[in-house]
Amino acid sequence: MVAVSGPSGAGKTRLITRLLPLLRRRGLTVAVIKHTGHPHGLDVPGKDTDLFIRAGAVAAAIQGPAGLAYFGPPTAGARAMARLLPPCDLILAEGWRSEPLPRLEVHRRAVEAAFLCATDRRVFALVSDEPAPRRLPTFDPDRLGPLADLLVARLARPGRRRRAAGRTS
Repeated sequence: MVAVSGPSGAGKTRLITRLLPLLRRRGLTVAVIKHTGHPHGLDVPGKDTDLFIRAGAVAAAIQGPAGLAYFGPPTAGARAMARLLPPCDLILAEGWRSEPLPRLEVHRRAVEAAFLCATDRRVFALVSDEPAPRRLPTFDPDRLGPLADLLVARLARPGRRRRAAGRTS
């Protein structure tokens, strides 16, 4: 699991959506989880899952031919949420700043001058429009092939095993 972190508006979601096809072409199965500090109303009022929750269910899920939706209490962190996912090679975790995860920072000078990597040693790579304040592999946001290669190499390092059930180191 690799956290993709940076301030709101820096381009985390854009980076992930552009990186996913590159990782798939390299043979990886990838899942994405997202953490937000903002409340959201994903369930539709009046629909069955909403009615079940209002009636007292601790959680409700619905599955159709195109996918599954789960509505329930928050999990106890990124790893707990990852256990809900199907087996995969890599999980990209957008946000999750407080989680002790290896981290890819997305930085844009126009959004915020400060770098997360200046204080967070878990950051192992940077996608930025300016140089890092410390020595890190740094990638251009418009050229993500080398970043995909780095992520594949991290998965293949000796001593790292691919694990099932969504728990990838």
